[in-house]
Amino acid sequence: MKKNLVILHGWRSKSQSFESILDYIDKNIKVILIDLPGFGNVPLERPYGLEDYLVYLEKFLEEKSITKNSEKFLILGHSFGGALALLYTLKNPEKIEKLILYNAAILRPESLKIKILNFLIKIFKPFEKLFPKKILFLIKKIFYKLIVGSYDYFLSDEILKETMKKIKKDLREEAKLVKNKTYLLWGKNDKITPLWQGKYLEKIMPKAKLIIVDGGHSFHKEKPEEFAKILNEIIND
Repeated sequence: MKKNLVILHGWRSKSQSFESILDYIDKNIKVILIDLPGFGNVPLERPYGLEDYLVYLEKFLEEKSITKNSEKFLILGHSFGGALALLYTLKNPEKIEKLILYNAAILRPESLKIKILNFLIKIFKPFEKLFPKKILFLIKKIFYKLIVGSYDYFLSDEILKETMKKIKKDLREEAKLVKNKTYLLWGKNDKITPLWQGKYLEKIMPKAKLIIVDGGHSFHKEKPEEFAKILNEIIND
């Protein structure tokens, strides 16, 4: 019998980003890819919170008959998708055979970079009208890239910006409660969810094992064959 593996993509990504690994996944594994609301082909008509995303995920899995029988399945969450995978597993532990957190956005400490950015935005706001729109766009883009290291918030529309505010929750206390077998798949060069976060989660999660890969935040796109090989080993472990 084939095992079902559900993959949840990260923020500002889509299910298609994982299609490159499919040719290398063991044939006894059925991969289910999902576009989360706001990305891919699924529109977001209002700001979502984590609970809204969970409801959407539960409905999707039911419609795909993944949760209609007693067979357990595996779930992998990348970045933001990792937060959802963790919360789903915590809510439905009896349905999950293995939880795979891949460069997961579980820890959300307010960094010094964010504080600096917010401070600069307040100072710069009164002077915005002095600059042409194109120059203003470039300045803001540089701010976000240099200080935050990501364009995510800057490039989002208003609904996604409100959604980002609602879903940015630190989940370390929830992570401590997960009793399912968990694999922490982490890129040693990840700049968005640094490796220290994976090491920290391994210490606080009861059944977690850290696997460090030679890559960055989106290792699956950098080296799809190598990523799939590691994933096959995890699934068959």
